[in-house]
Amino acid sequence: MIGAVSLVCLGSLEFSSPGFPFYIMSLMCRIVNGLSSAMMWSSAYPALCSINEDWTDVLAPVIELSIGLGAIIGPPVGSFIYSISGYAVTFYVIGSFEIFLSIIFYFSTFLFIDETMDEKENDDKRSMTALYNLGKSYEIILLSIPFIINVSMIALIDTVLAHYLVNILSMTTDTNGLVFAIQATSFAIANICNLPLPRLGYSGILYAIGPFFIATGGFAFCFQAYFETLQCFTFVCLCLIVISLGSSAIIMNSYLVFDKVLLRIDLATTDNVKLISASWLNILFNSGGIFGAAFFGGVYYHKFGLFATFFTISLLAALTFVMIVFLLHSLSLLRKVYFRKESEASCNGHI
Repeated sequence: MIGAVSLVCLGSLEFSSPGFPFYIMSLMCRIVNGLSSAMMWSSAYPALCSINEDWTDVLAPVIELSIGLGAIIGPPVGSFIYSISGYAVTFYVIGSFEIFLSIIFYFSTFLFIDETMDEKENDDKRSMTALYNLGKSYEIILLSIPFIINVSMIALIDTVLAHYLVNILSMTTDTNGLVFAIQATSFAIANICNLPLPRLGYSGILYAIGPFFIATGGFAFCFQAYFETLQCFTFVCLCLIVISLGSSAIIMNSYLVFDKVLLRIDLATTDNVKLISASWLNILFNSGGIFGAAFFGGVYYHKFGLFATFFTISLLAALTFVMIVFLLHSLSLLRKVYFRKESEASCNGHI
């Protein structure tokens, strides 16, 4: 609901006067919109898991698949509404649709009310206290690096790639949009392929190889600096597809991997692990987005150039791949692992 209202307000800015007030109001709308996204990101996974614990190993892939599908559907739908109605109406339509969905979701939650929810309030308070302790764990800090690098790469692509496509490769705006559509489609397809893998026990392995694909796609993108024949639409799309595969492997499996590690190092219990991991991943996602867009897409990019920036993030991803393999191996997460309920864990001797 908060995000929907911010979208309606953002559309109304078309009728405001230009100048400093316009910039301030635009910034405020985006901050509120970011706040709503953070609230949904951190609450969706634990809320849905509380309905049925048997869904734990498939909910994270389904959530990320929904994000990928939204990234595919959003641009053409938004462009179509904009082409026939203009800027303001586009935001009005999308914002109104979100308000409608928020109302439907609010009333539908009464069908899944947990009668023990009041008993869990104290657990939730302890969960927030435990969240502050994650920064003291070297396992969690090291485990967070692939996620931050992944989001930083995505933020860099969103920030600087359009300029490269239009000004260096002389692509039209239509072709430019097609490149990002292919990236979103490849991410969604990778998410679909990932759906059954967590249930098969491959979450740890996939989380480890994610940085490898990001590094491979990033290094390949840098080849364009030395081979002009590679400066073309097809090669850029191939690089983005490889990066999207790595991004999907990290994001789709991050929930279960963090759940496992938090339980193994006794920083969470089976009652609050989903809330803690989802909240921590929300912090990582936003931190990586800021770091990738502001530092790599801003300061670093303007000082060293596009290919040097891609090379740097790719090098960090490659080093992270080596580090995360050793870390997950030490935690016994490079073999087949599953998220079991507490009762099953006690019977089997491990989680």
